Amino acid sequence: MKSILLVEDEDMLRGLIRELLEIKGFAVLEASQGMEALELMRAAENPVDLVLTDVVMPHMSGSELVERLREDHPALRVIFMSGYTGANNTAIHKSLELPGVAFLQKPFRLNALISAVEDLLQRTV
Repeated sequence: MKSILLVEDEDMLRGLIRELLEIKGFAVLEASQGMEALELMRAAENPVDLVLTDVVMPHMSGSELVERLREDHPALRVIFMSGYTGANNTAIHKSLELPGVAFLQKPFRLNALISAVEDLLQRTV
């Protein structure tokens, strides 16, 4: 069973995404912000196959989170999600150039989310 670390500060959206991923057979660890995600990753009994994270969150952005996670897990696959299209967000644009990284624009259809997850998990990083 593939494992996904879901990081989303909006409770309702995080719950909906978690339920969908679990229905599709994924094990899901969920966090509402970056520091919680770092702690979950450190404490995880099994390796995490993919991180699905919001870009804009309080205290730590998604790109900062991924940068810290990849210090210990350089081949970690990542899907960034965001409703913001800010062209001046150079951190996210730089992150998108890395291997094993994808972007999902909010709002998205649930089948688009599943397709993005399955596609990225099949790619070689």
